[in-house]
Amino acid sequence: MTESIIQKSFRFRIFPSKAQITKLENTLNLCRDIYNAALSERRDAYKLNRISIKYYDQTNQLKEIKQTNPEYKDIHSQVLQDTLNRVDKAFQGFFRRVKAKNGKCGFPRFQGKNRYNSFTYTQSGFSLTDNRLTLSKIGKVKIKLHRQISGRVKTLTISRHSQDKWFACFSVEIAKEVLELTNKTVALDMGLLIFAALSDGNKIDNPRFLKRDEKRLATANRRLSKQPKGSQERRKKRRIVAKIHAKIRNRRNDFAHQESRKLVNSYDVIFFENLNIKGMMKNHRLSKAIADAAWNQLIELTRYKAENAGRAIITVNPKHTSTDCHNCGYRQKLTLDRRIFECPSCHIKIDRDFNASLNILAVGLNSLGNFP
Repeated sequence: MTESIIQKSFRFRIFPSKAQITKLENTLNLCRDIYNAALSERRDAYKLNRISIKYYDQTNQLKEIKQTNPEYKDIHSQVLQDTLNRVDKAFQGFFRRVKAKNGKCGFPRFQGKNRYNSFTYTQSGFSLTDNRLTLSKIGKVKIKLHRQISGRVKTLTISRHSQDKWFACFSVEIAKEVLELTNKTVALDMGLLIFAALSDGNKIDNPRFLKRDEKRLATANRRLSKQPKGSQERRKKRRIVAKIHAKIRNRRNDFAHQESRKLVNSYDVIFFENLNIKGMMKNHRLSKAIADAAWNQLIELTRYKAENAGRAIITVNPKHTSTDCHNCGYRQKLTLDRRIFECPSCHIKIDRDFNASLNILAVGLNSLGNFP
């Protein structure tokens, strides 16, 4: 793949019939069984005989599996191959973490019924005509195409979400859509009172999506906890909780998409802080607010949009950016409740977050060899 070609995803809602939902769920269950069996085989072979089983060793068994278990003939062969490929990737990730010796390695885990929610057609087995998506072994499914798919389709992933909604996600190869230069550079200081302060004086307000629906969510969780386990009423209450979470997640996702698009359209180079969010979450007083802000989501969405548009995203070390004066460099201790930065050296008085964004900009420019 050349540098001018990137990967992009297009996700659409699909509306399968009751009979098709039964086939989709059956596919998920059988793929989950294959996944768990492949994981168990690898684990036991190494544990008992110190033998490492590879991806191709397991794919060669699929023909025999279909003969002894005829229900697997109702699943497209590439879907089963991709399931085994997921197992292989899980072990590759595990071995990579072991080699890096960076914290917990996370041995691949078995997938429960509520954890395995997607399967993938890797090259064939699907086609799209008008408002119908044809899936091998399942049939023609109604799909809502709210935008045009551009590029070369490589894979199709069918996924089930918590509210029993089904989606089709097309992964495509597409040429970069490089935007014209704006000759503007910006740095962002992420925060909680405001979502982000920009070095050009603009700011992004913090929408606090979780806080807005926190009371509704607490009420729904209380009603869920009162229902007997395994009852039909408990399943209904669980769907209500899942629906509230889905709305919060969708609003947050929409917010991050819109703000990342504005940034990429407006600036050639964007500097973010390289925040240790996992470490910051250990502060139990702020962990909920930090999780609700989802700073990393904005950074990642901006990064992939910037790659497509020919923009540059650079993360810088945030050390002392909040405590140094951007004008003279004087460093002082600041508590979180002090929102105005007053420098005792040069006597400048400025908003704390704006001062930090100017420091981030300076550090970022210095890293590029441009001294402000």
